[in-house]
Amino acid sequence: MRHRLRAHHAKEAYVYANSLVDSARSNSDRKPALKRLSTRVDKYDYRLDLDNTTLTLKLHYGYEVRLRLITSRDRVEKYGGWSNYELVVKYEDYELWVSVYFRRVVKSLKARNIMTIDLNFDNVTIAVLTLNGRLLRLKRFKTPHRKILTHRI
Repeated sequence: MRHRLRAHHAKEAYVYANSLVDSARSNSDRKPALKRLSTRVDKYDYRLDLDNTTLTLKLHYGYEVRLRLITSRDRVEKYGGWSNYELVVKYEDYELWVSVYFRRVVKSLKARNIMTIDLNFDNVTIAVLTLNGRLLRLKRFKTPHRKILTHRI
């Protein structure tokens, strides 16, 4: 039987093997620590239909599996205009979890103000300045950080 792997499959296998080698090196060349059983699926190998909340995974030899996604309608509407670029399938506690990664291009806006935050033991100070350095607003909040950071157990 001849295996027919496309180039991106070989790349994913290489990336996974490289991460296992890095894990073994960080553990003083002992067995690699496998933290979770998951895999990343490239855009070539799935089709996501947010209108019908279905995910079609492409398998070997032209087979496909269609999964119904369980998510709220609000979440689907929130990411409807975004583009998805990767999928992570994770097996944990006898359950199969699918995570979809989205991205979108963000337009940068011209800044009108600058906000600075100063975190101290006793307070948090927030200052809002204009671009030329004029102070617009200054607000101080008392916090119990000193008790938290100096508490001995």
